[in-house]
Amino acid sequence: MNSRMARGFFWGAMATILMTSMHILIWAVTGRLTVMALVTRTMPAMIIAKMFGSGLSTQTHLLLALAIHLGYGGLWGAILFALTPRVNVWKGLAMGAFLYLGAQIFLLPLLGRGMFGAGSPDRLFGIWFSIATHSTFGASLGWFGSLKGYSHAADQKPAHATGD
Repeated sequence: MNSRMARGFFWGAMATILMTSMHILIWAVTGRLTVMALVTRTMPAMIIAKMFGSGLSTQTHLLLALAIHLGYGGLWGAILFALTPRVNVWKGLAMGAFLYLGAQIFLLPLLGRGMFGAGSPDRLFGIWFSIATHSTFGASLGWFGSLKGYSHAADQKPAHATGD
């Protein structure tokens, strides 16, 4: 893996931490924050439940869900950094929108929630919640990628003087 993709993975994981913080903040403000909600209502937790069933302890379930969430965010950060020579907030937001639509169209139906959460309780909350959190991911990933010293130019080898 080249250094650019490694930085993308790192910044993608960091953006996922901010996204997860936004999840928790929104749930806390709206009175929905419980351990059970984290275990049953987040997409990473639903994936873990589909993979391993209900036999895991709550701590193990949450740890695995967080691990796949960070890994997934890192993967998409690496992909963005690999696809574009300059990462900025707009490209990050585009990635966040792409991931939001992918989750709504493909992942939620696979998890039994229907497209755009049609089979979910509190559907409208889920839609705006997912838009807010994926926008947080995208904007922060783009901002991290645009930081001075982390541009595409940092990946170029310096031109050496020939001494002629």
